[in-house]
Amino acid sequence: MEVRQGYKQTEQGVIPEDWDVKPLRALANIRSGIAKNSNTSVSDPIRVHYLRVANVQDGFLDLTDMSHIEVSRSDLNRFSVLPGDVLMNEGGDLDKLGRGSIWRGEFQPCIHQNHVFVVRCGSSVSPEYLTIWSSGTKARRYFLIAGKQTTNLASINKTSLGELPVVLPTQDEQRVIVAALSDMDALLDGLDRLIAKKRAVKQATMQQLLTGQTRLPGFSGAWHIQVLGLSAELKARIGWQGLTTAEYLDSGDYCLVTGTDFIDGEIAWGGCHFVTEMRYAQDSYIQVRTGDILVTKDGTIGKVALVRELDKPATLNSGVFVIRPKEGGFAPEFFFYLLRSRAFEEFLDELSAGSTINHLYQKDFVGFSYLLPPSIEEQTAIAAVLRDMDAEITALETRRAKTRDIKLGMMQELLTGRTRLVVPAVESPGNVVDFQVEKVKAKGHNWQINEAVVISVLASRFGSEQYPLGRKRCTKLAYLLHRHVEHVAEGFRKKAAGPYNPDVKYKGPEDIAQKNGYIRPHKNGNFSGFVAADNIIQAQTYFMDWYGQEVLGWLEQFRRKTNDELELLTTVDMSVEDLKQKGSIINLENVKSVIATHPEWKPKLEREIFSDFNIRRAIRSVSVMFAEQG
Repeated sequence: MEVRQGYKQTEQGVIPEDWDVKPLRALANIRSGIAKNSNTSVSDPIRVHYLRVANVQDGFLDLTDMSHIEVSRSDLNRFSVLPGDVLMNEGGDLDKLGRGSIWRGEFQPCIHQNHVFVVRCGSSVSPEYLTIWSSGTKARRYFLIAGKQTTNLASINKTSLGELPVVLPTQDEQRVIVAALSDMDALLDGLDRLIAKKRAVKQATMQQLLTGQTRLPGFSGAWHIQVLGLSAELKARIGWQGLTTAEYLDSGDYCLVTGTDFIDGEIAWGGCHFVTEMRYAQDSYIQVRTGDILVTKDGTIGKVALVRELDKPATLNSGVFVIRPKEGGFAPEFFFYLLRSRAFEEFLDELSAGSTINHLYQKDFVGFSYLLPPSIEEQTAIAAVLRDMDAEITALETRRAKTRDIKLGMMQELLTGRTRLVVPAVESPGNVVDFQVEKVKAKGHNWQINEAVVISVLASRFGSEQYPLGRKRCTKLAYLLHRHVEHVAEGFRKKAAGPYNPDVKYKGPEDIAQKNGYIRPHKNGNFSGFVAADNIIQAQTYFMDWYGQEVLGWLEQFRRKTNDELELLTTVDMSVEDLKQKGSIINLENVKSVIATHPEWKPKLEREIFSDFNIRRAIRSVSVMFAEQG
């Protein structure tokens, strides 16, 4: 295979000519640790922290449970862990074998266990780069081959670890690679924290809404206690039908739903087994329908799923209840969220008090009592709020998964040199090549530049060659972005299509974005708008400096919203803000009054998207989205 100019072929594949490949033993001092019982009779001992395998995790340290050991001064000098040391486990799960974590001197003094290697880097490799390399594809492949496996675990000895091949960029390039991947780690950490925060907010919201402690706008009346056996029918596959696992088919026309197919409240249809038509037709009561609520009664009891859609006809195995409300009993989606709340957890806890239950009996389950709002409309409205929160969390989780995939792709590119973040600048007389990295930094900017960057990043994020980002959709996304970040969307006016800022089109931002090469107009059939242009990375860099990754993650919840839905949300939000300014009550009638009193907005009320139900739903949505703004 021909090697392109500036690269060379090595045992680790094609790498840049100025890179090298060396075994780890040539780059670092690998040190074994001390067993806890190896020094039982120590005179004048010193009590120090003791770093164990359990503390060294996949790329990070878990120091919540630090052990201690008494050692002599000579052992302290010999086995101390020093700031900057890379820690690698000798044994454990094969996937985690050899993964590195850096010791920053969190506890001093500290020594390491005999099953934890200390890798003390020399001058040619940085601890941060070595940690990244040890988690890369080529290093993982080496550990897979060199590690000695038992039934469940694997181990690697000091000699084999020392032979780990390390592809070695220059020190300057190592620093740049580390910085780039550290930025990705920061993005992932930020998304993790945001997801955790959103989950906590959702749990608190569920507790408030599902108990009536907080009422949604427009609803009143007393809640009442209901008993499941009086409000719903519970069915399950009965014993005489005798369905066995031998009848679980790998393909077919009739799905079989089991408790293992419940994932995050939904059925993972792609993983289901199948049954024959005879088994499906055997019991019409357990033929699954859209809107059914399913609850596991064996194994891990109390898992809940809502059947939102059916890929094929489906039936249940013996470990799952189906719940269907009697006429006027309850809104299925409301009851689904109720079964995922603290109320149902407490019911199961009471059943299991003093015993370990592994079966949920129908005679017990029908006695489950719960609070119910007085109308189906309020139940549906509560479910819609919680569904919107779920959608936001799902969007963030999808974004996190994509970000992780991007990071893994970056690692593959950067650790092989296929993509280089640095370029030769000036070659010095000693034939030593210096490297430089350019990163655009904002040194103050005006409104026009800011909006040029915003619309450019929105076009790159939400537009494509097939579906360019239209001006109407871009405007609504920009409005929501500013409401989220600055709490106020300045410059937006009440226009026929909803909140609109004409200055973006006519006073500079669009022209700036196009002249700078951030975006370009594009048309594909009936779709026209903007797509990213060659210099979009510059706008993205500005955006990250000014706004950060969290904002983009927050905007993901709107990706699947139609233009009409975005118009509804932004129009209602702007109306709500008007009412707040006047100190008026936020309810359906007052929001409709704001819309009706503006000549360009009044016709909206004749459209289905602006029905009373949808306006109520939008009021709830914006109250959740911007709740922290007081």
